[in-house]
Amino acid sequence: MKFSRAFLTLLLFSAWEILTQSSLLLHAAAIFSSDQTLSASGPSIEFINVPFAGDDNPKKTSTISGRVIGGKPGQRIVLYARGHTQWWIQPFADTPFTTIDARAHWSNDTHPGMEYAALLVGPDFHPPPTTDVLPTQDVFATAVVKGELPLWERWWFGLICLLAAAPIAFGFYRLRLHQMSKHLHYVLEERLAERTRVAQELHDTLLQGVLSASMQLHVAVDQLPENSPTRPALNRVLELMTQVVNEGRNTLRGLRSSVETTEDLKSCFSRIPQEIGQPDDIAFRLVVEGEPLPLRSVIRDDVYSIGREAVVNAFRHSHASNIDLQLEYAPTHLRILVRDDGDGIDAHVLETGRDGHWGLSGMRERAEHIGAKLKLMSRSGNGTEVELRVPNDIAFESRPPHSASNHSVRRHHRSGSDHIPKTKAG
Repeated sequence: MKFSRAFLTLLLFSAWEILTQSSLLLHAAAIFSSDQTLSASGPSIEFINVPFAGDDNPKKTSTISGRVIGGKPGQRIVLYARGHTQWWIQPFADTPFTTIDARAHWSNDTHPGMEYAALLVGPDFHPPPTTDVLPTQDVFATAVVKGELPLWERWWFGLICLLAAAPIAFGFYRLRLHQMSKHLHYVLEERLAERTRVAQELHDTLLQGVLSASMQLHVAVDQLPENSPTRPALNRVLELMTQVVNEGRNTLRGLRSSVETTEDLKSCFSRIPQEIGQPDDIAFRLVVEGEPLPLRSVIRDDVYSIGREAVVNAFRHSHASNIDLQLEYAPTHLRILVRDDGDGIDAHVLETGRDGHWGLSGMRERAEHIGAKLKLMSRSGNGTEVELRVPNDIAFESRPPHSASNHSVRRHHRSGSDHIPKTKAG
């Protein structure tokens, strides 16, 4: 039993010794393999700081630095910078070597170049001041790197500038838009005041004078005998004067229109046929789309005047059977569309207007003054469309809602009839 225990102990001790020796042999082999790999790969150079790329400039220098891996004592660094055609030794021909410190780091000055090179050499190496190809004889390691691009030449610099400029440009745009809107407000307020003054003067002078003359003529006609030969002619003069007075009142109403609430624009347009004496053979329909919003006071009279002129022109000149007026309150604009199925307008007249008539040119001028877009589309025999589109920033006191629930359609008709009641011209 004792012999067996002793033999087992000796066997275990021998196994432990064999394992220990094997471990030492493996560790030694690993160290030898690592030394062989390092010896086979040789030393190398890494750059830590690389200057910007630039053309040859002997008056300018930058710092370049790096470190040596696997170097030996006594070795030094030789720096080169490549210009357009050649490599130039750095920083100067009389001081070509850069010392490697105890931490294997090196640093020196260099002139600008498109590329930079660092050569690990021995103490007996004699570098050429300039060369077309970097030397390799007696050089233990070589590293070449391109010069860093300046900030303004890097791909992300333009993107950053664009991102920084976008808010500035948007701010200038908003400021300019505010200034233009303010200027437009002042201009339109002045025009509104001037138009009110002109309307007041016309009412107090011309229209009142015509009314007085009409009344006196009416009294004179009543005093004539029924069989007087001049009575029919004077009656025709009275009818003409009545027509002039009515048209004058309509003109003054256009100059002094007071569209003060959201419903006024709709109601003013709906009254146009009665004001001008709608013929029995012309059907007029008014459609309102979207939720009505209050208009800016400085533009509402111009908007109404343009729409009224389009409707009146359709009644008087188009020979149409149907006239539609669409009033749209959209999230981005106010839109008025007047459409008829009449004779249309000649292309020349559409462009220049009729001689002695200022309707089309006046509509264009009003639209331009308030910053709106006016589009006239017509061909002879195919009807006419007049579209006025005013941006919401100009048209409304407040921006229209963007929800679809607020974009409704209102048609002004009852019991299947979509026509405004007709009246005979008198």
